[in-house]
Amino acid sequence: MSIKNDLASIVGPDSVLDDEQSLSRYASDQSFVSPRMPDLVAFAHSVEQVQAIVKYANTTRVPLVPFSSGLNLQGGTVPREGGIVLNLSRMNKILAVDEDNWSCVIEPGVTASSLQDELERHGLRAMLPLGIHPNRSALTSFLERDPALAAASFEYGNELIMDTEIVLPSGDLFRTGLWSSGVRPGSPMGPVRAMLNRLWTGAQGTLGIMTKMNIKVEYLPRTRNLFMIPFDSFPEAMEPLRMLQRKEIGLECFMLNAFNAAALLCSDWAVPQDFPAPITPSQEFESLRASLPPWLLAVCISAGPRMPEGKIAYEAEALESVCSAAHLPLYEDGRLRDCLLAELLRPWGILKKFCYRGAVHNLSFKTTLRRFPDFQKTVMEFINTYNYPLQDVGVYVLPLERGRAYHCEADFHCNPRDGRETERVKTLWRELSERMIDEGAFFDRPYGAWADMVYRRAGAYTKKLQEIKREIDPCNIMNPGHLCF
Repeated sequence: MSIKNDLASIVGPDSVLDDEQSLSRYASDQSFVSPRMPDLVAFAHSVEQVQAIVKYANTTRVPLVPFSSGLNLQGGTVPREGGIVLNLSRMNKILAVDEDNWSCVIEPGVTASSLQDELERHGLRAMLPLGIHPNRSALTSFLERDPALAAASFEYGNELIMDTEIVLPSGDLFRTGLWSSGVRPGSPMGPVRAMLNRLWTGAQGTLGIMTKMNIKVEYLPRTRNLFMIPFDSFPEAMEPLRMLQRKEIGLECFMLNAFNAAALLCSDWAVPQDFPAPITPSQEFESLRASLPPWLLAVCISAGPRMPEGKIAYEAEALESVCSAAHLPLYEDGRLRDCLLAELLRPWGILKKFCYRGAVHNLSFKTTLRRFPDFQKTVMEFINTYNYPLQDVGVYVLPLERGRAYHCEADFHCNPRDGRETERVKTLWRELSERMIDEGAFFDRPYGAWADMVYRRAGAYTKKLQEIKREIDPCNIMNPGHLCF
């Protein structure tokens, strides 16, 4: 029998694709990762089918690439050695919502928008990352360490994953947390985080396939108040930002520069469904970018069921005292305020930025607040060297764990149909990434070219990961060619 027939016997003939048009959709994304066609695509409908296909791949030594929504955009699911792409998008059930312990169990096909819609019916919400696509797998987003706009527990930072169910590269089922002891997740014992699952976060499917995830969720705020503070430069915002985090003011707190704020507000643009996106010139965007403050710090104070008015009042008073001490005015713009409030619950409007030049290639790293000016200086040096317009750089900064660290994203835009422009941005992006890592920026999501940059600087760590890989995936079938494998 052929591989296609073998897979069809597991998932059904209508769930296996091998025509060129279908396969080409899985060969590339908008990233700089080189395209590669898979040999087949199989859609799984259950955990048992996933296990059967993994065991089959072990028997035949065929590479296997887990795939959920195709909206990673960083090359994480490009099948570098061909083989089978295992599409999990049809495993799309929200299996449980625990209103008492504020958690829910999802499969990999559950999208960000469908998760938020279902939770809203229970008076809850997921803590989603800024820039998640509404059709992106929520499970995959959490698994790939996309930082949530707000942490449900600052004790654990922005870590929202609790119990997990994983199909190991052997095909065996492995559960962590409460599931491992045979009870349901979110039992009367309360949510329990099992740090062991961190081995699989950021692993890009190279160490197994996560088929269920129990995530921490939060109440849907009954009352919210959003404050915006303008700055002419980021260094001016550092001390106020530090004070706000020290006083634990607000649940959501982040900074955008004028480019990203203008993209969010631009009514000429819509969130793209495909990437790269069509380029859409907009006079409105240009006007907004010129008129908005160079930097905006957004702080959202929210309250739940218990005494919401009092909580809002004392946090607002604390915020106003910080602004008064630093002689900071508040920025008033009702349209932007409403836009940001909507973005906090459904944070995909920022993806309209792809309409500017079609493709966005970001530098995404973690650092401390005191190091930010050093990295800002390095970025300036490179964009001047490559004659890249400063006003075309979009920046987003998110405090983590009440300011212990900061997540930073700097976006570089290019027209993917313009070969010279794309090559210039690619070279800028690669060389700047190398310099940033050399200077101490922490890249905790090593996609594409970042993988080599990160792992060749961490010899002992890389060696241990490779030993773990050989132990749990001796046939090297799980997404080979990615990370340090």
